[in-house]
Amino acid sequence: MRVDSVLVVGSTGTQGGAVARHLLERGVDVLALTRDHNSERAHALAERGAEVVEADISEKNSIEPLVEDADGVFLMTNFWEHGYDVEVEQGRNVVDLADDVGVDHLVFSSVGGAERDTGIPHFDSKREIERTIDDSGVPATIVRPVFFAQNFEGFRESIEDGTLAMGLEPHVPLQVLDIEDLGAFVAEVFADPDRYAGEAFELASDELPLRAMAVRFADALEHDVRARHLSIEDVRESQGEEFAAMFEWFNEAGYESPIDELQADHDVDFHRLEDFLERAW
Repeated sequence: MRVDSVLVVGSTGTQGGAVARHLLERGVDVLALTRDHNSERAHALAERGAEVVEADISEKNSIEPLVEDADGVFLMTNFWEHGYDVEVEQGRNVVDLADDVGVDHLVFSSVGGAERDTGIPHFDSKREIERTIDDSGVPATIVRPVFFAQNFEGFRESIEDGTLAMGLEPHVPLQVLDIEDLGAFVAEVFADPDRYAGEAFELASDELPLRAMAVRFADALEHDVRARHLSIEDVRESQGEEFAAMFEWFNEAGYESPIDELQADHDVDFHRLEDFLERAW
């Protein structure tokens, strides 16, 4: 039986926004949690039919009545805004409340590879939250998205100038995921929670080495885009230790999403990188 109402944490962000939109398209009642109900994104969700609610997941008292009012919860957490300890605390706050009030289903957005003890802080923080879920009594599904296609926005200026520069070794493919596909998958989980309870899914929609990605961008932009490999030291100097550790892991281990299996087994229309670029670039 489907979950009829879902509290969406981070509803005005890219992940939460995608989840909220796909749930609304399926007729699910959405409680769109935000810290600023006056933002443009909050107003846009309200216009789509969501009930926008303002609270902070750092404060249990402020979110407890919202968790109580929902049949399900979508949880995402933000390492980049708060750091390791606060992210873990926020995740545990929501999981503990979901357990206390007895929500029907919780979906947590972790990260691809989190269960493999990567040593990357923003992966390991999400693994801590996964463990909290595992130790709780909450019926739950964990989704582990890989590198979001939307992350290329951070490279847009360089790409439009003709260079895609990343810390990937030339022979190493990188799995990517359109955030809209995450939203669609999470909506599918809430539509059939019994099927997905207790499961974890590493989500990806495409897999390409650096040069092939550059070709996709060149096709979308209709001008040459060359691939440029950055050394890990270059990444460390330009983007910091966290990104250096991540790209080092990409080169040595990397994501392991079973892309073909996902597309065959789930009622989700996954999008290749070129599909995303056609829509968003």
